[in-house]
Amino acid sequence: MRAWIRPSRGPAATSLKLSTTLPTPTVKPDSADLLIRVSYTALQFSSESMLQILPALPGLPPRIPELEFSGVVVAAGSRAPPELRELGVRVVAFQSIPDLALWGKGALAEYVKLRANQVVRLPDSVDMTTASGINGCGSTALKMMRTAAVGQGDTVLVNGASSSVGSVLVQICKLKGATVVAVASGRNEQLVRGLGADEFIDYTSKNVPGCLKERSSKGHKQFDAILDCTGTQALYTNSPGYLKPSGLVINVGSFEGLWATVSNWFINAWCPTWLGGVPRRYVMFSTPPSTDAVTYILRLMEEGKVRVLVDSVWEMEDLIKAYAHIGTKRAKGKVVIKVGKD
Repeated sequence: MRAWIRPSRGPAATSLKLSTTLPTPTVKPDSADLLIRVSYTALQFSSESMLQILPALPGLPPRIPELEFSGVVVAAGSRAPPELRELGVRVVAFQSIPDLALWGKGALAEYVKLRANQVVRLPDSVDMTTASGINGCGSTALKMMRTAAVGQGDTVLVNGASSSVGSVLVQICKLKGATVVAVASGRNEQLVRGLGADEFIDYTSKNVPGCLKERSSKGHKQFDAILDCTGTQALYTNSPGYLKPSGLVINVGSFEGLWATVSNWFINAWCPTWLGGVPRRYVMFSTPPSTDAVTYILRLMEEGKVRVLVDSVWEMEDLIKAYAHIGTKRAKGKVVIKVGKD
């Protein structure tokens, strides 16, 4: 089968190779495993960093990148759930973080073998391209909203509202009855307002913390939560000017760089107020995909209440160009690789 592999550590442009000789995985007849022919694989913003950090260990199979995908079941063990054993059924699936990080069992391959508890059947109304990216952004947005306990009458700030996670956040926070102030590039204002944002701030033309302080000084309600999908440190540093004392900042972004993000997390989460720490709660977490979150988001999509944005679709051979596009930080939604047939 064809698969992108990473023989050595480094940036995508130099470390990745398209192989045509990897063996297709097989499924044991008495297992709960599924063999899925991959249709589309969604790329993660963090993948470039992981390609440069995770070692290439001797004696292990070639490392295949990426976490989430859509595809079709082509083989199934007898202990797989009946609704997934049907050959040809359309599914959305994700690799586990340990299998991806430790063993390199990723989704940029024509065939992927998975346990059935990592697979969800797709409803007919959801297309395979869109479905490939709902695991990561849907699970993350849902966890952010639930951690912040967003509810009726709350006012929340979504930073990076045109990103894959941010765009879902805007929609599900509105479904909860919150007022949403969105931050994104001005060229995406119409898109973000179309998702339900009540107010919009163009970070390319305004100083966002200054704009938020001014907004608060004019009598607008302070925020109950700041949901940061890009990792803008200045938003947290200045947050006492516009975030309620009981509010919190949740950050899942690393746009300022991996090491800066780690350093900021340590200082923000552990520096006490009397040593200069910001007197507002700071939360940062990883969000492994879950079938429960995927099923919930899929139901909202079926009902027409949520849509997942797809920025662009690239051919399998153009993976390096797709990663370069993500690196511009201008993608509106998911960047997707077309691996095989729908």
